[in-house]
This record gives sequence, structure tokens and C-alpha cells, in this order.
Amino acid sequence: MGTRFDTIKHLHEHRHWVRHKLLTASRGLTNDGLRKSFEMGVGSVLGTFVHLYGAETVWINVLENKNQSAAFPTLENFANLEALERDWELLDQRWAAWLSNVKEEDLDHVAERIREGKSFLTTVMDVLIHVATHQHYHAAQIVNMLRHLGVKPPPACDFIVMARENFLDEKK
Repeated sequence: MGTRFDTIKHLHEHRHWVRHKLLTASRGLTNDGLRKSFEMGVGSVLGTFVHLYGAETVWINVLENKNQSAAFPTLENFANLEALERDWELLDQRWAAWLSNVKEEDLDHVAERIREGKSFLTTVMDVLIHVATHQHYHAAQIVNMLRHLGVKPPPACDFIVMARENFLDEKK
């Protein structure tokens, strides 16, 4: 039986795996396709990716006790998907380093998120669950947008798909 932190690490492994699937499926789209407006999510595939990147940046800053007043990124910050992916690689390195150093007992510590001058207190465990589930929520929207843009087959992003792939890889 695993620890709470084992579960958190598994959720974040899934978060990373899903993003990779979604980005791979999106690479064949034109810049216009990536920016096509939809009445769901943040409004476009690229816009939703930028939102997820921004949220991950905000929360790693909270967990690292770094500057929380940095501006939330917008579409204008990224000329294309490749530019976003380059920045996301650096952000992934920060997340990997932070997750590799956290301990089970750290999950009960309180993290402070300051937004518009207001303080919000949440346990580290809940922040980590939020970051993973926030992406899952928006991943479904991106899959739906990709479907409307003609991407076939749309990526299968369910946790069980990753678990089965990992199980088969471990059997090899």
C-alpha cells in the first residue's frame, strides 16, 4: 500500500502524461487552428494550454515561496505552440525538482496563495491535488476542441489508459 505522497506523484505523472498526449495531438494544427475560438474552456486550444501553463507557474511559485505577483501569461506571450513548449520544459524541471524533495509530512503544511492582495490558505496536499485535477478538467475541453478541429483519433487521456500502458511496460 502506498503513501498519500505516492498517490500525489502518480496524479502528477498522469498530469504530465496527459499534457504530452494533448501537445502531440495539437502539433499538427496550424496556428489559426490552435487559436480558433470555441465556447468552452479558455476559448481555444492554445489559450487553454497557456492557462494551464500559467496555473502551474502560479502554484509552483506558491510552493517554492517565490514571487506571486508575476503577471499571468496570455496568448500574446507565446508566438506559437513551440515557444510555449520550450517554456513548459523549464517549468517541468522546477516541478520535478520540487516533487523530488517533498516529504510525506510536508503535505500537511499550509501554503499561502496571495491573489489581488488577499491571502488564501490551503494545505500543500490540496494544492497538489488541485494542480493535477485542474489540468484534467481542461484536458477534456482540449480533447473536445481537437475533435471539432478534425484531429482523429482524439487522444485518450483517461488515467486508466496510462495505468494500462505502464503495466504493460513493466511486464516487458
